[in-house]
Amino acid sequence: MTEEQEEEIQALKAIYDADFADIKRQPPCFMIKLSNMDVELRSPVWLRFTLPPDYPAVPPSIEVPMHSQVLSPEQCTKLLNHLSEQAGDLVGMAMVFTLVEVAQTWIGEHIQPGMDESVESAVDADTEEEEGELPSIVDRPVEDTKATGGRWQFVVGLVGKPSAGKSTFFNAAVGKDLAKTGAFPFTTIEPNVKQALYAVFCPCQRMEKQCDSAFGHSADGKRLMPLILKDVAGLVPGAYEGKGRGNRFLNDLLDADVLIHVVDASGCTDEKGEVTEKYDPSQDISWVERELQQWIYQNVMEKWDAIRRRPQKLVDMFTGYHATRSTIVQALTSAGVGETELNNLPQWGEEVLRRIVAQFVRVRFPILLALNKADLPTAAEHIEKISQLGHPCTAVSALSERFLQSCEEKGELVQKAETEDVTPVTQCNEETRQRLASIQDSVIKRFGGTNVQGALSAAVELKQPVYAYPVSNLSTLKSLSSGGSSHQHGREPRMLHDCVPLKPGTTVVQFFELLCHYPFRLLSGDFVRAEMLDELGNERHMKKEEILPKPYCIIKYMSTKRGAAV
Repeated sequence: MTEEQEEEIQALKAIYDADFADIKRQPPCFMIKLSNMDVELRSPVWLRFTLPPDYPAVPPSIEVPMHSQVLSPEQCTKLLNHLSEQAGDLVGMAMVFTLVEVAQTWIGEHIQPGMDESVESAVDADTEEEEGELPSIVDRPVEDTKATGGRWQFVVGLVGKPSAGKSTFFNAAVGKDLAKTGAFPFTTIEPNVKQALYAVFCPCQRMEKQCDSAFGHSADGKRLMPLILKDVAGLVPGAYEGKGRGNRFLNDLLDADVLIHVVDASGCTDEKGEVTEKYDPSQDISWVERELQQWIYQNVMEKWDAIRRRPQKLVDMFTGYHATRSTIVQALTSAGVGETELNNLPQWGEEVLRRIVAQFVRVRFPILLALNKADLPTAAEHIEKISQLGHPCTAVSALSERFLQSCEEKGELVQKAETEDVTPVTQCNEETRQRLASIQDSVIKRFGGTNVQGALSAAVELKQPVYAYPVSNLSTLKSLSSGGSSHQHGREPRMLHDCVPLKPGTTVVQFFELLCHYPFRLLSGDFVRAEMLDELGNERHMKKEEILPKPYCIIKYMSTKRGAAV
């Protein structure tokens, strides 16, 4: 198994979770369950992938195991032929996620529960396109604005030029010196991936007592939640052309939900990350955005002849960037492209595609600016200027945060939290005492904190998951995983202990099914009823297909058989 294959498989495991099944490592073979389809079938459909040694330079082998007999042999053949055609257009890039999305879309468009095979064949015959003829948008509409829902394992990608402080930010966010740091370009070669914590509003902030959050609370009482933080190699102008770490860097970002652009706000490094003076860091913002756009634009143009023959391929290709169809439709709509415009794709000028790509990057990879090195004297002017440009941003001092963490680990601080005053202990040496005083004045008093965790929290808000709290009792708010544990510190046992981030559009029954399977397994049996507690503290019944409300939902399920943990 190659390193590139290993990275893709790990990303697929994180995305599909319980719907991913390993079979063997040599050659890499695994199965993925198709669980986000608009059609309900009598049993699940799985795809089995086998990666050849040269993958992704060559397509994977794809099979539909026939255990469930949901699809007829003829339907399986048609689906596999469609996937083979799509895979040919995706050679050279990670494609399994895209192929799974394509398969789910194809089944939703062609398969109906109990559909007679003769009827299916007739429909296929009527809608089959002639070679070289443009498809009718009426037959294949670009729609599907419904969010798919499901569990959300949030991934934040760190981008920025070399020596901007990305790796220092990463180390400060995870609380350990895991990533190499240094004042020279490309300190990071391979991606650093680790769990970090961000803060989000917790329902217990409106209650008299604090809950038993699984990951604790921030200094201001917010709930701490885990995410996956990914630090990739530094980006330089022309990366899409192969400069610096090139497309390898950009491909490392495919599984990121949002990006944090770590900017050297001091103006002491140029666009290549080399030491200079009086550089305007606002220039970095525009060229990083251009790099992302050019990366996608060039990939699309490589397949442009095939896309012109069949415009729907443009939508299919965007799924290769781990984008749902609803995200793609949102980008097309924002760019002013509807059914009529897509049908006229062969006549498009370059500006139309560039407009679409720009909107796609905006909705698929929203960016928060972390204006780093805020503790340096030259940073204040640049931070003020950039904050007026309209981009989501926050002033950050990653190096100060990591120093405070180190002092806390050594017992040199009385108490430390990201937004609190820092007080050295009596035994602290003079050098450390002076640096703590400097951080207090130049960072904490000026910007309200080092803001490393604050940047993560602000980045997650750009996508806004739904936070679901499964409980066994709406009065005590005891979590499903509490079991029969005794009271802790005078509070109800494990109150609101569990919180699951979900994708918008998740239904009541979808969340129930998630809780029945790994890694939760908190419920079992069949769904019977659900009740929720609203923001005003009122209980109400929830319908099976009702979408869980934002920003959070405290929910109790009743089933035919209770899970062992209840």
